[in-house]
Amino acid sequence: MNERWQPAQEMRGLLLVRAEPPAVTRWVRGGLVACQLVPLTSWTAVVPVEPASRAQAPYDGAASVLVGRPLPRRLRPALGFVVADHRAAVVVRARGLRDSPRWLLWEPGRGPVRTRELQQAGPRELAAAAGHPAAARQVAAVVRDRSGDAQRLLTDLLTVLGLPGADLIGPHVGLRGQVVAPTAQAVARFERRMAEIARHHRELEDS
Repeated sequence: MNERWQPAQEMRGLLLVRAEPPAVTRWVRGGLVACQLVPLTSWTAVVPVEPASRAQAPYDGAASVLVGRPLPRRLRPALGFVVADHRAAVVVRARGLRDSPRWLLWEPGRGPVRTRELQQAGPRELAAAAGHPAAARQVAAVVRDRSGDAQRLLTDLLTVLGLPGADLIGPHVGLRGQVVAPTAQAVARFERRMAEIARHHRELEDS
């Protein structure tokens, strides 16, 4: 076993995709993060197995890059769950024509946190994406609770949403599924695109 391939612990993440593993495998190979794929009933869990992505900073956070990456319609709905710096984040990607991610951010002692940069996800969006719209009231109760920590919040959310995978976001996950790595071509393509964008921004500033 490659020693590099271990579930990332510093920033932990879990992406639940409503698709079969073969379709998810192709998507992971076109990304930046090596992941294990764990079939869970009608969902496929995608869990980073490296502490960092294959890209350079600031795109090197394995969990944040995984859940923030656009998803084609055939892989939606999907929900991403992240623990980072004692905070929790949930990203919701609905089944619609456009991939418009919505975010729930939560901090212990504060509860939900709003930002101008991210579209907010409410209990109804989470419940609908999970396929359990009737759970919206329970989701709201979990999110309002300011006690506990980020790990417990995400575990409670997965439970009330009727979703599998709560045991895949803990600090000691172990390998349970097929490991899929991104291709070198996909990483190089991303780096070239980011370099072009940075160069364009510099030209605009110079002019």
